[in-house]
Amino acid sequence: MHFNPRDQIILLAGLLPTAQRKRIWALRDLRPRLAVLRDAGLVDSSGLCDPAGVDAARRIRHITLDDLLAEHLPSAGITTG
Repeated sequence: MHFNPRDQIILLAGLLPTAQRKRIWALRDLRPRLAVLRDAGLVDSSGLCDPAGVDAARRIRHITLDDLLAEHLPSAGITTG
């Protein structure tokens, strides 16, 4: 499966503590992609599905979550650091 930047945001956020993950996953702009990843069996209401979602998130190494958020959802004003 090819992951676009919003998919990558969702997957990387899934590796964060619950409060941070929920804040990011609640963004309106991510809802359509969250539904696609849920249908693909990568995420559910409690977080990343193990092993598929966790493995997919861990394979995203070329960019950081903060960089993705700043570039693709700047109006959200969210950072993880």
